[in-house]
Amino acid sequence: MKSLKILSSLIFMLTFSLLFAQFTEVSVEISVDRMPEKERNDLKTLEQLIPIYFQNYSWFENTYGIGIPIKISMFPEGVNTTGFERTFTSQIFISNQSGDQRFFEKSFKFVYNQNDPLTHSDMVLPLPGVLDFYAYLLVAGELDTYDPLGGNNLYEKARDIANRGQLSVHPSGWKQRLQELDEITRLRNYRMAKYCFWTAVDLLDQKKEAEVPDAISQMLENFDKMFEVNARERYSHIFLDVHAREIAEIIRDYGTPAQKTTIMELDPDNVNIYKAIFE
Repeated sequence: MKSLKILSSLIFMLTFSLLFAQFTEVSVEISVDRMPEKERNDLKTLEQLIPIYFQNYSWFENTYGIGIPIKISMFPEGVNTTGFERTFTSQIFISNQSGDQRFFEKSFKFVYNQNDPLTHSDMVLPLPGVLDFYAYLLVAGELDTYDPLGGNNLYEKARDIANRGQLSVHPSGWKQRLQELDEITRLRNYRMAKYCFWTAVDLLDQKKEAEVPDAISQMLENFDKMFEVNARERYSHIFLDVHAREIAEIIRDYGTPAQKTTIMELDPDNVNIYKAIFE
């Protein structure tokens, strides 16, 4: 009976939070196959708490009415109890719905004890702190598609968390997270290419087809500058892998022959997709 009451309470809180959620859908799966029975039950409770943690909170001033669906997968591989702390070691994968933003940690250490609340705090705690960090990365990446480098303020919020995390009693992993954040924020051309792609999409929605070729040219120019520095830059190639078909269809319908050639030269990994759509 107690478990039913807890579940009913969780469902009510989740339903209420959806009324103003900025993360509109949060799919969480925690694989517990390698865990002892007690830990399995506790982790399944955590699986239900994480969506509420994301959805029942105002992460940013949402002037655009953005709603971001995300997916979180965790694969706990070990657990160690020391005193009153129970520390899990897990792989974790976090992405947005399309998958053009994705983050993976092979050895994520977090503390989670039975009946621990999952709450937002000014302290950088091992589990909520990491969820906050990636939440801001995802939102910042989304805002980059609405305004040129529009995610800067949110990237700085993530940086603040990472800096404080390094100085906390649980510094594990924060140095690497800060390095990843630094890498993303330095990739101006990647971020601008994303913005130009979504500008082209928005122009089509607004029936401004004549302006689309220029947005395509700006996208290609930014990818070209990016690949002059690093031809295999991973965030750019993840974005292209996810959106290759959409890019090809826009160039086919509104672009130029030169743009068809350019995208195939810039993105040889997806050349078969381009050729099939351009033919």
